[in-house]
Amino acid sequence: MTTIVSRLYESADIANRVAETLRSEGFPEATLSVIAEADMKAMAAARVDPADAERYAKAMKDGGALFVCRAPFTPFGAARRAKEAADSEPWIDAGVSNQNRYVEEVADLDMHTPSILQYHPLMMTRDDYVGSGWANWTLSGVFDWPTVSRRREAPKNLTKGYMSQRFWPQKLLSAKPRRSSVMHGGRHMSRGWWPMPLVRTGTKSSIMKGHPLISERFGWATLKEHR
Repeated sequence: MTTIVSRLYESADIANRVAETLRSEGFPEATLSVIAEADMKAMAAARVDPADAERYAKAMKDGGALFVCRAPFTPFGAARRAKEAADSEPWIDAGVSNQNRYVEEVADLDMHTPSILQYHPLMMTRDDYVGSGWANWTLSGVFDWPTVSRRREAPKNLTKGYMSQRFWPQKLLSAKPRRSSVMHGGRHMSRGWWPMPLVRTGTKSSIMKGHPLISERFGWATLKEHR
């Protein structure tokens, strides 16, 4: 969100005085504009609403200068300070209903661009913010918090090496190749109490190969002739 603060003054000296006040307080030059003529293109470049620009241009026929400040949402309080500075000087009523217009910023998410980080390493950030001076008005900058810490030496009270080696002097990992069996070359544990093989090899054509049928043993007829 950006606040477009615009005021029409009797002379360019007054408009420049307001701009210099904000400039001395840290407002970047890219956020301030002073337009001394009824130039519609210059007003459009300053992000003045087209309908408001027509009213300002009509009021500037008898002289005057337009002051415009584009105050972003952050740092907090920038828009409020811009309005206070603009109202510190007497301004001309040009019939503009909203001289403090809020503009919603829409991120450019065009995936057809050559690179997302084409101009700067801050994604979804306007070009007039990065490199203009507003980048110093961050939360870390206000409280003087370093965002990058230099590598420091480890405290002397830390134990060097691995803590596990203090109670287990041997290696925790072995570089030996993995064996195909946990009990490589040894007996199966089941053979300790079951000497017979658990699994037979080979195939059988019949479960009772070479044995008579149970019906033959008891003399039961399996087929009955049709009568």
